[in-house]
Amino acid sequence: MLTTLAAQNWGMFVLRGVLAFTFGVLAFAAPAPTLAALIFVFAAYAFVDGAFAIALGLSTPGGPRWLLVISGILGIAIGVYTVVSPQVTAVALVLLIGSFAIIRGVAEVGTAIWLRNVISSAWLYIVSGIVSFLFGAFLVLVPNDGAFAVLFVIGYYSLFAGITYIAMGLRLRGLAKSATTAPTSAAAAS
Repeated sequence: MLTTLAAQNWGMFVLRGVLAFTFGVLAFAAPAPTLAALIFVFAAYAFVDGAFAIALGLSTPGGPRWLLVISGILGIAIGVYTVVSPQVTAVALVLLIGSFAIIRGVAEVGTAIWLRNVISSAWLYIVSGIVSFLFGAFLVLVPNDGAFAVLFVIGYYSLFAGITYIAMGLRLRGLAKSATTAPTSAAAAS
């Protein structure tokens, strides 16, 4: 069953990885034009990634395939909404990320203070909380500059996701090749 999945779908993983990696490279190679077009590039990526997730979910023999289909449908919906309301999406994205970072930072500092008698290095968690809070405050107070910060975070994420998708696809391709050569090797040995 795994070899069937690998043989059928390894190329989708590689293609998703190439798309994600390309998006990450663009975020660093041309930040100003990329920032201007970020919303539309993200919309296209969400739409295409959603379509591939649906295709992968529908072609997977067993397993959590409906989760892939649902995530694909949601990805396409987010892509369509982004095209329809690009200004709202850009500002909302930066403000949501900023708000999340502020809330997380406050929670981390509070938890670290509460745990300071239990663990000896709670100060590391305090530092993490302060960094999260400051990053979030920066995004909320200056959303336009925060958009560049978000662009670079998305760029790093896309590079990482692209590399892992490509590696997974190539690993699946190797499994598919070994599955197809194993029967012929066994027949030759007989």
